[in-house]
Amino acid sequence: MTTATVVGAGIAGLAVAVGLHRAGWSVRVLEQEAEVRTSGTAVLLHGATVRELRSLGFGPGIDARSAPLTGLRLRTRRGLPLTPSLPAAGSVMIERSDLIGLLRDSLPDTALALGRPLAVHDLPGVCVEADLVVGADGVHSALRRQLFGPAYRATATGTTVWRGTAEVTTSGLTEYWGWRRRFGISSRPGGGANWYATATLPPTRPASAGPQLEELRRLFGHWNGEVAATVRRITEGSILRHEIHHLARRLPLYYKGNVALIGDAAHAMTPDLGRGANEAILDAMSLVRNLGTHDSMDRALAAYDTSRRRVTQRIATGSAAVHTVLHGRPRPQVAAAGLDHARW
Repeated sequence: MTTATVVGAGIAGLAVAVGLHRAGWSVRVLEQEAEVRTSGTAVLLHGATVRELRSLGFGPGIDARSAPLTGLRLRTRRGLPLTPSLPAAGSVMIERSDLIGLLRDSLPDTALALGRPLAVHDLPGVCVEADLVVGADGVHSALRRQLFGPAYRATATGTTVWRGTAEVTTSGLTEYWGWRRRFGISSRPGGGANWYATATLPPTRPASAGPQLEELRRLFGHWNGEVAATVRRITEGSILRHEIHHLARRLPLYYKGNVALIGDAAHAMTPDLGRGANEAILDAMSLVRNLGTHDSMDRALAAYDTSRRRVTQRIATGSAAVHTVLHGRPRPQVAAAGLDHARW
């Protein structure tokens, strides 16, 4: 039986593990955490991603646990529209915990090796023992560093992101843009709202690692009514915070030898286009499909690289460009669009 070792039990790793398992592979998923992590807010799945999950038999599960996205709106911090409401045909919102649960429950318990830290010196042995190794170990991928060197480590953008849930009523997804700040609110499948906020803070006032609610109120509590109302309903214990990192230097290949990289390990991008989880799932399905249609590992991995590297790197470049417009220094096109500092 053909064997695969998957490093990382996030969305990317579990998706590829399920696909390989259902294709008849013997799969082992190594996860350094003691349990599969399900923390986080809802995930936006685009139509193409939903179709891929349906092809794996997850249609009923997705339908039962998700809610259609009714539209996407961009507004200034004062509530003025930046664009007309954008259609979101086929897109759904699903809680990260529900998506992870659907994937994890489709694998036998014996496939998961939890609490299994993977040191760099372990990697050559892993590569020899399995027919295929899939690096799905995230933004700070050890496999990526092992294969391509420290020049391809993820770098910080200088932007902080906060996320959480709040008991407010909303519909669709609305992003409010301000000067080096953004606040997004979306409906939750089970009621209430998910929210996220990003800000680039001056070096003299970095975000602390301690309580975050006071900082959120200072940054966003004076924005328009929906944002201010949401901030008032946030509780300290519900806030998740981290710094945004991305892969600024693009990989020359998404594979080497019998090792393939997928998801953030291959193309960690800023969250500005909401594509991270989607591209991870599409990577996983492309890899499984190519392994099933080519008669050698090298041809399959080369075909996977051809199908996914350029498209994901274009998306990552576009996402970084949006991040720069919103969080970087003012540029002529920003002022020309009426998004200057004074109005925001």
